[in-house]
Amino acid sequence: MRELVVKYLSKGVSRRGFVTGLTQAGLTMTAAQGVLASVSTVSYAQGNAPVTPPTGGPAGATAVTGSVKSFQGHAGAAFADQLIASGVKYVFGNSASEDAQFYEALVDRPQLKYILTPHEGPGAAMAAGYIKASGEPAIVMQAGSVGMMNAMGQIFNAHKEQTPLVVYSYRTDQARRAGRDGFEEVLNQEQIVQPITKYTWLARRADMIPETVRRAFKAAWTPPYGPSYISWHSDFNDEQVRTEIIAQDQVDPRMRVRPNPDDVQRAAKLLVEAKMPLMVVGDEIYKSKAAAKAVKFAELLGMPVTQVRQLYANFPEGHPLWVGNLAGRDLNSLVYPKGFDVVINVGNKLQHNGPNPIVPRGPKFIDMRIDPWSTGNVMLTEVPPVAAVGYGLDDMIAAVEQLMTASLKQKATERADEVKKFSTQAKLLRGQITNSPDWDQAPLIADRLTWEIARFADPDAIIVHEAGSVALHSFDFNPLGGRELFFYYGAHLGSGVGTAAGVKLARPNQQVICLVGDGSFTFGPTALWNMARLQLPVITVVYNNHAYGGPHSRVVNNVPSGRMVQTGQFVHDYLGNPDMDMASIAKGFGVDGEVVHNPAQLREALARARRHTVEGKPYLLDVQVARKGVGWAEKPWVPPIQVAEMRTRKV
Repeated sequence: MRELVVKYLSKGVSRRGFVTGLTQAGLTMTAAQGVLASVSTVSYAQGNAPVTPPTGGPAGATAVTGSVKSFQGHAGAAFADQLIASGVKYVFGNSASEDAQFYEALVDRPQLKYILTPHEGPGAAMAAGYIKASGEPAIVMQAGSVGMMNAMGQIFNAHKEQTPLVVYSYRTDQARRAGRDGFEEVLNQEQIVQPITKYTWLARRADMIPETVRRAFKAAWTPPYGPSYISWHSDFNDEQVRTEIIAQDQVDPRMRVRPNPDDVQRAAKLLVEAKMPLMVVGDEIYKSKAAAKAVKFAELLGMPVTQVRQLYANFPEGHPLWVGNLAGRDLNSLVYPKGFDVVINVGNKLQHNGPNPIVPRGPKFIDMRIDPWSTGNVMLTEVPPVAAVGYGLDDMIAAVEQLMTASLKQKATERADEVKKFSTQAKLLRGQITNSPDWDQAPLIADRLTWEIARFADPDAIIVHEAGSVALHSFDFNPLGGRELFFYYGAHLGSGVGTAAGVKLARPNQQVICLVGDGSFTFGPTALWNMARLQLPVITVVYNNHAYGGPHSRVVNNVPSGRMVQTGQFVHDYLGNPDMDMASIAKGFGVDGEVVHNPAQLREALARARRHTVEGKPYLLDVQVARKGVGWAEKPWVPPIQVAEMRTRKV
């Protein structure tokens, strides 16, 4: 019996199992229940079980033992307490009556702040932007299956961008009536997002809600990062439960992985013996705050540096070893260097967009990152050091320094001088952009607008970029205290404005400028309302050419001599007739703004935008941008569909 008591106190057996064990040992049921009551009293005194909530206190009460708190109360309050224990400060959500007990709990938990978002998609983008800029956890709450489906595009972005976004939505099919095709019910709701999440789970009981929340954050924040999705029947929130609230650090140690020493030595030897090594950088550098180490590593070898499409700028673009972002589909498209014989990838996800691998056959390839699942799937990998890139760079630097002889150092210096010649010349050529014959035209060309914003932006400004196919230049991004970039790597449209709002929430003391195309803007303008309500002084710049410019150019490229080009009849790309007034849309959400037609107006408008943000107010510029490319007419053809002319009754 003593062993059975010990097992019950240590939670090795349930209450029912404890009583069953006592009756099997010869006790009557009445006697067994008496023993249970006595043992439970001891358990409560030790802080291993819930206590009765104090009269007039918060919904749900706890008894604390170290990092574990026993809870008794509504499951919705347990949900809130576990979020606090998981380090969450902000909850982003759209109104949902089934979460009433959770909302009730927030009244007495002011440390957990709820941000109401008018639409689930931009709301999820706002949460993701906050996570990216702060490095802190947050959660998105949506109303059942319908809310989750509205947010799915941004869950997809989080999946592609490896953002640790936790998403919750209840199931409207309550526990006692599931499977009856009820209101907003869908079969296997959590499986809908399974392909684009790291972890999905349906809590089976109300008292399992805190455990489910902990697992969601553990999965999302275990490298490589990614979104997780959790759900439970909506009536669980209303149940009275006894459960545990546990600090996240007790279950989520956050992996810190050093590379295999043998891999480090092999990689170092390849690099020091290479005639032309090349480094590809990626987002794991930004997330690990390891940009300074990446610079030191490149300088040690005199090694040119590039970046394949990613979310952040991970290397100082003004550094003499920087040779530019990869413009084509593989490294052979680089203007410089040619003839690279060893390539090391440091933390880039390497998204392949063509039949040829990014790293061509021939050069030796070293792939150092914390994402072993995709290592070797496409490219031949000579050395695969799986590691947190901060630790990996430390070890690589140490290994290379041990191998560097005087002659190798001289070789690295000479190589660095050659790279600097290219980077200096490339910078001069980029400066020639101002010599465009269309530089002063109205509407503005996109390059003029970008150049003016780059001149205007603060030295440490954060640029949130969802401006479609616009070339981003002149900013000289620098993760070491300079300007930062938040790109739309996932490419599900409608993320830009929401992301910018979340970034400003996380970084209130840095200028945030959102660059967004007119097509992208119309997918997600509702986050402007959050900017107005929360007084998030973001400057939003809409590149408004009244068209889907990127899809237009790509279609022309696919059928360059086709009937669309011959006739000028493009059914899929023109957003004019009528033109959309983005400044008026912004004012409808409580954000002031204006329409800009020419370069002179732009500079004055930017000055007004700065004055608004200094006062704590967001501002939007609807900048009229010229349509460029094959097939554009001054007044593009519009499909002749006008229902008013089809009427037989004037109604």
